[in-house]
Amino acid sequence: MPTMENTPVDVLFTMLKGEPGTRKSTAAVTYPTPQYWVSTDQKMQALVLPMKRFGIKPQDVSYDDYSDWDKPKAKLEQLQVSCPFKTIIIDSITSIGDNMNRQTRKQKRNDGSGKMIGSIQVSGLEEYNAESAGFQELIAILKDIHHYHKVNIILVAHVVGQRKNDDGNKLTHHSRVIVTGGDKIAAKVSSYMTEVYHFNVKTGFNVDAGDDKYALITRHTGNDFARTSLPLDKEIVFHDDPLYDKYILPGINKLKAEKPVERIQNTPPPSVNTNIVQPFTK
Repeated sequence: MPTMENTPVDVLFTMLKGEPGTRKSTAAVTYPTPQYWVSTDQKMQALVLPMKRFGIKPQDVSYDDYSDWDKPKAKLEQLQVSCPFKTIIIDSITSIGDNMNRQTRKQKRNDGSGKMIGSIQVSGLEEYNAESAGFQELIAILKDIHHYHKVNIILVAHVVGQRKNDDGNKLTHHSRVIVTGGDKIAAKVSSYMTEVYHFNVKTGFNVDAGDDKYALITRHTGNDFARTSLPLDKEIVFHDDPLYDKYILPGINKLKAEKPVERIQNTPPPSVNTNIVQPFTK
């Protein structure tokens, strides 16, 4: 049975989430190499420029493009047994969820079942149940690799704005939620993350002058959820910097160096004997 003194803090289970084009994948490629990418977005060519500018060797980044769920699952199960990588990236959980749904529809089409609208087969409740089960399996496999092989795990996630009205309290809440097929699946996935960073753009005062900078938050804002186990700033404006080397690794080292506070032992108050009768005085 392990104790907390044996818990590693230098391997992270992380979600990078945000709208498209906010440099989530660019940030992921700065993590320790060698890396393996489960590429379901199939846009690895977008990493060529940042890799050159960050000095990352192409031979240290391996990937496979996937359009289903069975093949990446089989690959990850191989990595459970033997993993030569320091970081595994799932890019993205949005498209891997689509792959799960597509695979289920294909199987039902082969069986002569499933719902059709015109000539297009559409997803139903069974497909979303399969997606939920697929994500449960994905997280379980990744957790096993993470704990056993001491590997960084990164899940890249896309978000979309959502508006909720609470008619009873006359409140309207705007937030950004992770995009997956089922509404409840995304909340399940994010709950397993130790690190959740929300990516956005920090708008400058002069947009025409190029004041906008790529940034992320590490703490919940009410509209965008985030969290960290590291001593990181609430907002990190990383823009063209390598995220891991300049911000995450120093945070890890700071946590390792931090001295524990000596716990103050509270002394219980002296007991009072209620049986003693005090003398009466005028």
